[in-house]
Amino acid sequence: MTDTSAGTSGSRRRLLVHRAAVLGLPLALLGGGIGASAVVSGVLQRSGAEHARLATDAAAAEEAAALGDAVRTYTSTLESLATVVGDQPALTDDDFQDLTATMTSLPGVANLTYTVPVADDPQAVVRAQQELRAQLGTQLSLKPQPTTIGEHLFVVSYRAVDVVGSALGADAAAVPQIAVAATEARDSGRVTVTAPYVLLADRVLPVEQQQQSVLFVAPVVGGPGQADRGVFRGWVSASFRTGTVLRSTADRHTADQSGSLGANLTLWDTTDAAGPQRLATVDPGTALADVSSGADVIAASRRWRLQVTPTGRAYAEELGHAPSVAFTAGSTASLLLAALLFSVTSGRERARRRVEQATAQLADEVVSRRHSEESLRTRESELGAYTTVVADRLRLPLARLTALAAASRETETWTAADWQDRLDAVDHRLDRARRLVDDLLLYAQVSETALTERAVDLFATATLVADEQEALTAHLPEDLRPRIEVGPLPEVVGEPWLLHQLLARLVDNAVVHAPAGQAAVVTLGAELTGSRFRGEVWRIEVRDRGLGVPLEQRAGVFEPFAGEDADVELGGNHLSLAICRRIALRLGGDIGVEDDPRGGSVFWFTLPVRSTAGVLTAPVAAPSTAVPALG
Repeated sequence: MTDTSAGTSGSRRRLLVHRAAVLGLPLALLGGGIGASAVVSGVLQRSGAEHARLATDAAAAEEAAALGDAVRTYTSTLESLATVVGDQPALTDDDFQDLTATMTSLPGVANLTYTVPVADDPQAVVRAQQELRAQLGTQLSLKPQPTTIGEHLFVVSYRAVDVVGSALGADAAAVPQIAVAATEARDSGRVTVTAPYVLLADRVLPVEQQQQSVLFVAPVVGGPGQADRGVFRGWVSASFRTGTVLRSTADRHTADQSGSLGANLTLWDTTDAAGPQRLATVDPGTALADVSSGADVIAASRRWRLQVTPTGRAYAEELGHAPSVAFTAGSTASLLLAALLFSVTSGRERARRRVEQATAQLADEVVSRRHSEESLRTRESELGAYTTVVADRLRLPLARLTALAAASRETETWTAADWQDRLDAVDHRLDRARRLVDDLLLYAQVSETALTERAVDLFATATLVADEQEALTAHLPEDLRPRIEVGPLPEVVGEPWLLHQLLARLVDNAVVHAPAGQAAVVTLGAELTGSRFRGEVWRIEVRDRGLGVPLEQRAGVFEPFAGEDADVELGGNHLSLAICRRIALRLGGDIGVEDDPRGGSVFWFTLPVRSTAGVLTAPVAAPSTAVPALG
């Protein structure tokens, strides 16, 4: 009786263990499937958020481009008006109305004016009023206001577009923003833009209805055929309400599926970085404060910043329904698989899985070992090649040093000046040899350098490179010193030291290869290429007016010691362009050279477009000559 009870108890325990094994695996599969579905849903959620962020970056760039086009249209239109006015011997009010008739269609324009300066003297004001009445054919009444700039700025012709009343005869010097912009336009001879202010005609409106506005100001001088040729006459100007301008340039890319604007747009005047001023806001709905992007817009003498923040609805549409669909589908599939596995009890499957895992691990180890061996062979080949090159390149300077030493033992008539000349030659050759060794070390180390990614202001870096070149060439005559023009450059994410090396070497290459007897002219610029779907990249260009690179030599121009003869004195470009290529590839970009249609070459490299949000900003060092001249 006891034995039977013990056997029954053992069978029950084994049955319970078997049932636990049979139920445990399906339940584990079900739990794992649901967990994996949750992970996939989270990955899709993050992917959708990244897609929304990239879409916001693209929208900011497109909106800034549209706004920049509008600004350039305003600037060129006002410049043309100033030229036409300068070609008139005497401008009447009817002439001004006719000339400005087509400008009333410009988006956001509030009024158009012709303003002249008059000295801050009562008698001068009286005389100016009499002369202007005769010239304009109107009963103009000048209304002087207290001024701090030593003169009045009277509006003598006025065209209202989107304002009530008239500012004819008003003294614009009473508005500090206009006085500053007018003075700058007269001094520079170019169109300027005021800091934001509220138009006098709008100040009678309730505060919530008032808009910030800006004034585009163009100087007027006597034209070629006029008696006062080249003499300053006054200003033509156009005021624009920035909110209206921003709404008019809002691109369809910031609209959601319903056609309404899917992002909040905020435009700032960041000319004074310490105190940015808000110009306008287009606010269609509740914005997501943690998802936004910005782009810069240059408005003549001012710097604007356009901030784009998607609304909650637009963000949800970019995110899509993929996360919830993935979770539901994954959980359902896990349930079905668990039910199927519950009916299958095969140990062979578990054994097969173990064999597959072991096979996969073995294959991974084989691939990893093959890669290691190939890398080792490549390094060994490079080491042998560079050993030969270094020996060959250093042979000539060492031979000349040996010859100099031998000559010094046999020559007893050398003066101190002779010794100085020869020591200078020794120092020069040693310096070139040292630079070759430094470049070889850098060339070998670039691929192994740990990347400490920072937000790098390429404009500040390029300006620093230009200052360093100026210091390196300060000993040259004024007419032979290089002219380096730094255009607008973006802020990128990368290794600051490598980016500085890349720009410095490309600029120095352009300077070294300037035509003999001429000053190098180098221009730096950037453009955004690619698309949101294929990947956007910054293309950074270094243009020169040098001798150019023949087509048959371009394929090897970035190879080590390209185009140099080992039996001649060490040149200035021995490894520089090869280092540039390694740096560009290390930073995830590409590099190349093209002809400049205007003469010379365009050396370019690309960098991936990445957001600088949350990335530490790299400090900009003071100018130095730490990067040696390559020539």
